[in-house]
Amino acid sequence: MVIRQQNESGTDNGVVILKDFSKIVYLTGFILLVPAFFLSNVDIVPQHSFISVFFIVFLAIPCFLAVFVWLGNKKGLLLLIIMGLYALFLETMAIITGIPYSEFYYTEIIGAKLFGTTPFTVPFAWLPLFIGSMYLASEIRINGQRPGPLQIAILTTLLLLLADLVLDPAAVALQFWIWKEPGIFYGVPLMNFIGWVISGFVAAVIGVVMTRHELREDKPAALASSLLLIMFFWTGVCVYMKLLIPAFVGIAMIAFITWSTKGHAGNFDK
Repeated sequence: MVIRQQNESGTDNGVVILKDFSKIVYLTGFILLVPAFFLSNVDIVPQHSFISVFFIVFLAIPCFLAVFVWLGNKKGLLLLIIMGLYALFLETMAIITGIPYSEFYYTEIIGAKLFGTTPFTVPFAWLPLFIGSMYLASEIRINGQRPGPLQIAILTTLLLLLADLVLDPAAVALQFWIWKEPGIFYGVPLMNFIGWVISGFVAAVIGVVMTRHELREDKPAALASSLLLIMFFWTGVCVYMKLLIPAFVGIAMIAFITWSTKGHAGNFDK
């Protein structure tokens, strides 16, 4: 695969050779159910953090590649940097102040911490959720028409919230992060989900503004590939740990991504 190259005028310099890796993506998704089983049944210690870091970065790679195919190298990198810094800022603010998610702290399991508070892996974990959700939101048809910018922002926020309904209970059960005042939804406080709605909508507005022209065009379905893989992995964890509602939401998300991409979530062509 050759990533699309652009010159300073924004025009393409070369030919893009793309393939549909959907079979590999789905095979990887099912394979991820194996490490999900071990993660759910083995005590994790900080010395194993390098394994968590590897998986977080590995699962983000397909989405990042799809962003460069979609937007080109310069704009793709700009989107990843801006939204990655946004995620780091929000997580750090929440850890220090409790806003907007409620007070919590990360354990040492998912990588070294920046500023002594926030794991450097946060952008790699969050960006695939955001980009995949924005892609899926932009592809939904409302009365046969593609959604407008505000509708995309709202739908992106809803999909991000659904993803967190899968991730947060499982991560809390594994003690990836710990809430100072646990809530009623598998230990996750309600304020966390309110925070995801607020921060997700702001992120979606920024993303829509940055890609408003490209969102109207055909996009590689592989933008949702990492989101699909993440849902496979964490849904597996939820199933193994008997977190029934998150497991059901995860299965529904996998089904929706498959339906929305027509089974081609690994297609890097536009």
